[in-house]
Amino acid sequence: MGRSKPKWRLWTPDAGRVLTLVEDVRGAVYTEYILIVMLVGLIVSAALMAIGVPIWRAFRMTQLFLGAPIP
Repeated sequence: MGRSKPKWRLWTPDAGRVLTLVEDVRGAVYTEYILIVMLVGLIVSAALMAIGVPIWRAFRMTQLFLGAPIP
């Protein structure tokens, strides 16, 4: 009835002991940073699409009015 141990193990040369993937936390902070950067990137790209498309349409309309042959 004991807890089953993971099959994957990592050997650490500095301590000379075997770590399971559950115990190994090296790089966990970098993983969190990467996830946060990806989330912020998705939010910024969604905001640019939401704001940029109407601004681009307004720019095209102004460009058409200014470039019209009849003043």
